[in-house]
Amino acid sequence: MKKSIQLVAAALFVCMLLTTPAMAANHFSFKFNDLYNYTYNESWTKANGSNAYTITLSRMNGLSMNTMSSTNIFGCRMKDMSIVPVVDDYHTFSNYVSNYAIGYRVKPNTGDTMKLGGKKDSASTSTAQLRISGYVTP
Repeated sequence: MKKSIQLVAAALFVCMLLTTPAMAANHFSFKFNDLYNYTYNESWTKANGSNAYTITLSRMNGLSMNTMSSTNIFGCRMKDMSIVPVVDDYHTFSNYVSNYAIGYRVKPNTGDTMKLGGKKDSASTSTAQLRISGYVTP
């Protein structure tokens, strides 16, 4: 009896794995230094059907600290290079975030080529170099 219950539980677990869509999306790292209307050179393929992307802005940039602050503001926008270049509104950050979801204005398709545009926002009052790095899931 105990063995048959284990077999049924194992079979149900396998069925669940096979019918549940993959939840882990591809995330990609990025690194910007001293930004003035800069588009990240690397492009990424949108691997999911989500109507939002997530961004993580890290405190560390390798072995040194990133320099974003309330006076050194990072602004960004996701671009879809496959269809309409602007699928996202401009967003500003002065605090570090983790897996922050941002909805698209125009939903890109799975497989589209995406790029992250970023810059030191004009509202920044600091003259210090802006360094920021993190991860994005388009």
